[in-house]
Amino acid sequence: MLWNSLVEDALRKTYQNAISLGTQARKAEAVKRLSFYHDEQLEYIEAQLKRHFAQPEKLTPCFLNVVKKVINNLSMVYLDSPIRTVDGTEREQTVFKEIVSTTGLTLKMKTVNRYTKLLKTVLIRPVWRKGRMDLDILTPDILDVTWGDTPEDLLSVLITHYPESGRKDEMHYSLWTTEEIRELDYRGNVTIAEPNPYQIVPFVPCWDRCPTSDFWLGGGDDLIIAQEAINEKLTDLLYVIRMQGFGAPWIKGLEDTSYQVFFGPGSVTKLPIDGEMGFAKTNAPIAEILEAIEFLIKQTAIHNSLSASALSTDPTEESGIARIIGNRELEEMRRDDIELFRRYEGQAFEVMKKIWNYHESGRKFSDKATLQIDFFDPKPQTSLKDQAETWDRLMDMGVISPVDVVMERNRDLKTREEALAHLLKLQQEREQLTERSF
Repeated sequence: MLWNSLVEDALRKTYQNAISLGTQARKAEAVKRLSFYHDEQLEYIEAQLKRHFAQPEKLTPCFLNVVKKVINNLSMVYLDSPIRTVDGTEREQTVFKEIVSTTGLTLKMKTVNRYTKLLKTVLIRPVWRKGRMDLDILTPDILDVTWGDTPEDLLSVLITHYPESGRKDEMHYSLWTTEEIRELDYRGNVTIAEPNPYQIVPFVPCWDRCPTSDFWLGGGDDLIIAQEAINEKLTDLLYVIRMQGFGAPWIKGLEDTSYQVFFGPGSVTKLPIDGEMGFAKTNAPIAEILEAIEFLIKQTAIHNSLSASALSTDPTEESGIARIIGNRELEEMRRDDIELFRRYEGQAFEVMKKIWNYHESGRKFSDKATLQIDFFDPKPQTSLKDQAETWDRLMDMGVISPVDVVMERNRDLKTREEALAHLLKLQQEREQLTERSF
């Protein structure tokens, strides 16, 4: 009885936290960042114009998606498909290849890498769906969690399901704990409760950096604020061009104010003897606004560990200092991110094992099966001649074999066994061609 009361108290606190003002603000910020990344910024620009202008309808909203450009440039873990191998039996390796295929693992983890840069905290959920393994990416706008002594000690996950109608009374929740899976209505009343068949909370938190005291990491506000500033200046630019980009017509000596005057090619206007007409040149600050926009974009790149040319249409403008510092920071950032995602993929594999073994009792993973992952290592671009000479020297030194060369040239070959088979096939074809030449 005491245990049940403690569980009910924890569930009640989780629901109350989900509807608190602080949680709603966190979720709204996540929605905003996702909207900015996915080219849905118009609504936010219009709201910003209403705050600053008495007649915002006279301005034309405009934006360039700097957020997506920066985030994609910072997300470098999955530059190419990593090589995943299972330390286990041949059957377990075959089963895992099936899981990688059905889940679209590499593509989804690449998205997770980008979302962690954007949102700082994301959850992934291996799930059994329609008779096969799948992988869901869950963002903070629909999530509430409780944790133990550290943020990595995940105790419960509450998922908010928003209805397409937008009606609050149609909203419901899914609550996962190690013991139960519950469905709640919009008031927090339990409508369905059933045992959790996996006896774990089947979610893996992914962070942009190691968490310390809070589950929901902060950071990245500067990028969003810079994007809003760039949007504001672009909108100002269109307004200035419209209002001051053309010369203002003037006329002198015409006393009859009711007389209609036509300006433009092909028009003829009768003027008094001493009358004059023309266009006054305006001093529209177009160049200044363009310089301000360019400054904001470049500073946004540099202060997000990118080189100035990363967001520039003229790569020759990149300074040597910016290029060196940018590369050093990016290399170190990628090394850190790889270690984080090596851990996340390992944790996801353990959750997948639990779920797979429950639903596929005839093809179970053993408890000893573990995941080994080798991430792509980018190398400087070299000519084919230089690359061939490098391979020859390394093979002469006994550092690599022709199998390594084949795997480097053909990224679709994920294992050394596949590369060896491909190499033997090529050698056999060469021998056949040599025999036919005689």
